[in-house]
Amino acid sequence: MNNDQTNRVTMYKTTIGVLDENNAIWNAMAPFTDAVTRFKNKVNAIDAAAQKQETPTGATQDKAGARDALEDVLFLMCEALGVLAHTGGDHDLLALTDITRSGIDKLDVEALSNRATLVLAQANARKTELTTLQVTQENIDELTQALLEYNEAKSGPRQATTARTVQTEALGTLIREANYILRNELDRMVNLFSRTNPHFVSNYQAARVIVDRAASHAAAKTASPTTAPSSFAAKVVSPVVREAD
Repeated sequence: MNNDQTNRVTMYKTTIGVLDENNAIWNAMAPFTDAVTRFKNKVNAIDAAAQKQETPTGATQDKAGARDALEDVLFLMCEALGVLAHTGGDHDLLALTDITRSGIDKLDVEALSNRATLVLAQANARKTELTTLQVTQENIDELTQALLEYNEAKSGPRQATTARTVQTEALGTLIREANYILRNELDRMVNLFSRTNPHFVSNYQAARVIVDRAASHAAAKTASPTTAPSSFAAKVVSPVVREAD
């Protein structure tokens, strides 16, 4: 969540706290009870979406590990096939396998996959010749598996980014829906208690203020440590903004 969303959700939870503390005042009003339940459900859904959005993903690390494994086995297979290309005068195979470890490392995502695919095809076509260099079917299978795992892992970071984007969009929708319940239902029903329970109404209104926590922290860092506040009001350095929407 961004800072504005975090501040707003903090307000939601403060408001819920006031509602819970004054449950005895409003729980006999069925529409009020229903609105509170739906509002709490929205806040819970916001927390769940935020957790998914902010959970670190291992997709990038998985991709790096799969690449390292593929590069290692690909280099060794290129070395073996390169020997066959040299002794057999196969210039096409020589060109395909003439690459160093650093050269493999410089290949982009698709180029590495494509090079490994071509090398694997040559290895499968030259199994008998490769055995003279002690390259076994197990080695070829290792290249096959490494290429498969790399191709699966290379799209992981993009998929993780897409998933976070979906959760970000979901957060915006849930926050709008929570705002709607507050403004159009709870705020209005709370006002119905302004004569019978003014203390509850004033506490609710105070809870509905959105406090900019980030600005509060920044102000605290810039405050002079040698200046003592003259009153409680002077201690409040965070800008308080009444919800406008």
